[in-house]
Amino acid sequence: MAQTKGLFIPETPAEVTADWLASVLATKPDQTLKIDHVEQEVLGEGQGFLGDLLRLRLSYSSAAPPSPQAADLPATLIAKIPKLSNRTMGELLGAYERENMFYMTLAEQLPVATPKLYYAELDRDAGSEKQLEILQSLNNWPAWTHGGLGKIGTWVASKKRRRYILLIEDINDATPGDQVAGIDSSAMQLVLESLAQMHARFWQSEQLDGHFWLLPLPIDGRMKFAVSKRSRPTFENTFPDLMAAGLEPWVDQVMGNFIDDLEALCSGPETLLHGDMRLDNLFFREQGPDRVVFFDWQLVRRGPAAYDLAYLLSGSLPADFGSADGLLDVYHTELLKHGVTDYSRAQLAQDYQL
Repeated sequence: MAQTKGLFIPETPAEVTADWLASVLATKPDQTLKIDHVEQEVLGEGQGFLGDLLRLRLSYSSAAPPSPQAADLPATLIAKIPKLSNRTMGELLGAYERENMFYMTLAEQLPVATPKLYYAELDRDAGSEKQLEILQSLNNWPAWTHGGLGKIGTWVASKKRRRYILLIEDINDATPGDQVAGIDSSAMQLVLESLAQMHARFWQSEQLDGHFWLLPLPIDGRMKFAVSKRSRPTFENTFPDLMAAGLEPWVDQVMGNFIDDLEALCSGPETLLHGDMRLDNLFFREQGPDRVVFFDWQLVRRGPAAYDLAYLLSGSLPADFGSADGLLDVYHTELLKHGVTDYSRAQLAQDYQL
């Protein structure tokens, strides 16, 4: 079951009770489900930035048919709820709404593996459903206004009291990726093949339309540029050794061409972007058809495929890896195999560099 309107939405882990879970996991309107006990395990304690991640171990009552096995009910599942201390930032980014809406409306259409959805709900907000028009307008305001707009947006986000919850599959038969450790080229090839299949599935597709939460990548580019400029002094003070060692010219180049490069990158074909395509958001299975599982869809957007590709490779390979040309070949070959005919290998290389 994906959604049950009108039911209470938990705001804290303590409110994710056995009775509440029984009410939302019942697979039929007339089904009586009883859960005797729920054991909660906090995952990544102290590390979750925007949300609390809980593993729930469920003990079902044998006296309330059907059996969990017959009803396809999980022994464990994962609950995602906003972290109250950082909810303002999550609201400002639209992260909670975006991930809930992704699972509720689009996840089943992907050709790659994602955690199964058991339940999702959120408080609706008429304003957020107009965010495309609002951001288009604000992004064109003069740069000197963006600091004030950011403060106003933060204040508005801090006043929201929306609730969100996701109950998704516990991927306990796979190994999580590790961005610090990285992976070898053969494992990376598996990821790139899956990523290319997803990109090809939504390549210039009408299925990207009609989703208020699925924003174009450059929609807030000028505002992001303003934030980057304000953040640079802090960055330089935090990493003076890196700046002195040769990073400064690269920062100058990025800042000097920020808007032009972003607009050039986003002028080509559009597809579905994961938006946070790094190893920490992947699971790996030893065998089977779904060896790579993609999760954490809080930053999903629509835009140029090379954005996901460069985000992944630049953060997952060792510094001495050498040229990424071979991996770009793997990705492009998979695009062609799945029907993309309007995107050359040369264009991919150019977009990857941007």
